[in-house]
Amino acid sequence: PGNNGGDAYGVAGLLVLAGIPTQLVALTTPTGDALKARHFFEDVGGVVLDTVTALNAADWVVDGLLGTGCDRPPEGLIASAIHWIHAQRAEGALVMSLDVPSGLNASTGQAYCPSVEADMTLTFLALKTGLFTGEGPSMSGEVCFDALKPWSVNMLAPHTQLISQERIDLPSHSKTAHKGSRGSVLVVGGRHGMEGAGQLCGLAALRTGAGKVFWATDALVSDIPELIRVPWDLNAITDCATDCLAVVIGPGLGLDAGPVIEALWALNVPLVVDADALNWLSEHPLPNRQAPWIGTPHPLEAHRLTGQSFDDRFIMLESLETLYEATWVLKGAGTLVTGKPTWLNPLANPVLGTAGSGDVLAGMIGSLWAQGSKSPAITGVWLHSQAFLAALDQRGSDVIASDAIEVIGRIKTA
Repeated sequence: PGNNGGDAYGVAGLLVLAGIPTQLVALTTPTGDALKARHFFEDVGGVVLDTVTALNAADWVVDGLLGTGCDRPPEGLIASAIHWIHAQRAEGALVMSLDVPSGLNASTGQAYCPSVEADMTLTFLALKTGLFTGEGPSMSGEVCFDALKPWSVNMLAPHTQLISQERIDLPSHSKTAHKGSRGSVLVVGGRHGMEGAGQLCGLAALRTGAGKVFWATDALVSDIPELIRVPWDLNAITDCATDCLAVVIGPGLGLDAGPVIEALWALNVPLVVDADALNWLSEHPLPNRQAPWIGTPHPLEAHRLTGQSFDDRFIMLESLETLYEATWVLKGAGTLVTGKPTWLNPLANPVLGTAGSGDVLAGMIGSLWAQGSKSPAITGVWLHSQAFLAALDQRGSDVIASDAIEVIGRIKTA
């Protein structure tokens, strides 16, 4: 239906002109520009069929069923056609969707049932946010973009931009910089039984460039001598925090650290709140903080805070903004970061979902903040993704969080 069908007629006509055997099924009667595109297809010798049952097996399937207007599950003939595409793909056919895979919400990334799973998506005029967040990355395959017109905007959703290297703010240091001038970070967490979370967070902060990283924990051992231990004592923790330029609290913290959370909440120090600290906050709401802070929830943590479903990540992000005045980093495929504009990370990859990945991100953001980055959240998200992708290139599959930490320095100087 609509202009998406017109695009499909155009592609089919060009394939006929190229001498490639082409079959086309139209499930609705086109109008406007789509009708002109159908006439073009027929004028070059194309034949329009009216049911997928008339089609032969295909090597390639071009999906032009539904476009940006899809906001509910496909039904009837459209649903049947999507199931046919599923069957062809299962037999080895490659699928290219036009604009968005049919059945995918172009704004939110919600994949209705049924939805087309494409190997490639060719999108026009504007990059659609749904291709990069929610279930979009797993449904869209490789995304190719053609603006068609020079005035085209880069996103479908208003006030949203993709995070890119040109948008970030990596701190720079003079040749005479030393550990005292590169910013100090306090990591609060990684307590007994969850030491690894604190260690990953602290090491990521160091590798991202912080001059000194302190680790407040009741754990008995530390495998990283560069982390400066702080005893699990409220006064010791708050004293250390006041001497640091950023504090990260939450990785491996546990849910019994309320007094520590409340004490740090009251201090005038930049605070990155992650993991168990967010879970505690969902059960023990606090008044808005006077000092700046960054929250880094994954979808389940965000759900606990807001009660919102996972279907629309943009609505979930808005709910977080309403709940607390903070910079929010909503993790997951197509990470979203609050701001003006809202930032969307296009570098989705399953490797980012490994255990400890969030601990690494929290440490990186805290480190960048302590070093003076003006945009530590989006810079941390970008650097974090690049580090994991570089580790994937270097090691192949089965990348773990510490692999990404080891390449952070190389990514920063690339």
